Amino acid sequence: MMDKEERYDNALTICIGARPVGLLAVPLSFSGLEQNLSTPPPPPSFEADLLRIDGDRYVVKDIVGVERQVHVGKDTEILGQVKAGDRVQLWVQPDGHAQTIIIVMSGPQ
Repeated sequence: MMDKEERYDNALTICIGARPVGLLAVPLSFSGLEQNLSTPPPPPSFEADLLRIDGDRYVVKDIVGVERQVHVGKDTEILGQVKAGDRVQLWVQPDGHAQTIIIVMSGPQ
């Protein structure tokens, strides 16, 4: 006679084995038309080196080495005086707009 744990294990094995298990990939966000399709969208928060500031666009390189353009507006909260060369932590909306930017480490003077 099987105990309760053995019956659960057997039932779980039968249920999993009885049906094929598949994965469905659904994109979680759309990062805009100008986004390079071969570059995955940035996560909601990521660390990057600030390469340059082009008006309302910050060009950053994340820790994997991917360059990204992030839009910065009047509503973007920037903690500190960021400049090219700084390592920053960014919180970015799915459309590429920066919500918050914090200096993690200042770059060379």
